[in-house]
Amino acid sequence: MRLDGKAAIVTGGGRGIGRAIALALAREGADAIVAARTQSEVEAVAEEVRALGRQALAIPTDVTAAQEVEQLVEQTIDEFGHIDILVNSAGGIPYELYDYPGPLRMPKGIWEIEEATWDRIIASNLKSVFLCMKAVLPHMIERGQGDIVNIASKLGRGPTASEGSYPAAKHAVISLTQTAALQTRAYGVRVNAVSPGMVDTPGLRRFLTAFSPGQELPPMMSAESVAAAVIYLLCDAPREMTGQSIDLFGIG
Repeated sequence: MRLDGKAAIVTGGGRGIGRAIALALAREGADAIVAARTQSEVEAVAEEVRALGRQALAIPTDVTAAQEVEQLVEQTIDEFGHIDILVNSAGGIPYELYDYPGPLRMPKGIWEIEEATWDRIIASNLKSVFLCMKAVLPHMIERGQGDIVNIASKLGRGPTASEGSYPAAKHAVISLTQTAALQTRAYGVRVNAVSPGMVDTPGLRRFLTAFSPGQELPPMMSAESVAAAVIYLLCDAPREMTGQSIDLFGIG
């Protein structure tokens, strides 16, 4: 178990990619702090972690709220005494946007995006990463070690005609990853990202079904593939590897 004794916070850990990452970390020996907004979901994943023989905390958290993020970090340190790993997996597109009356017309032009929608997607996908790194990094810097992995997206890796707020947030996550890596490498902290293509999660299935009702879903990778990339960054990548994004999608 290559992460034995490590304490790992996983945001968005209640379902989908975050859940797969929390379980992958536990299989490598890490204790998992599962954070997401829905209490029943984080508690269920925490039980799965415990079933793998590791300790777990289920902490309902809105990672767009600074006070709740600070409480998440404080509770983790109170329980484990240290934070070794932070995986920022929270994000996505709000579920209520899937419940558009009639078939979704996507992508929306930038001029058609409601300000409230823009603010919410930027907050959940970008501000959350900033707040969690801001809260955790002082602790990691003081200890002289730590790993952060941010979940970005293929949509943040190059030009796209997709709806503007989500790609903008994910592109900024990659930039923030690079900045944090440069600022913290002298302190023994690594900051990397994973940029997957379409991942088979309940949220994406719901979105694609609303977008193209009655059509067959396109090929998608598993959440476990994203978790495997996170484990690679934590366990197999050279210590010098920081500020990078692993692209989990094909060329072309």
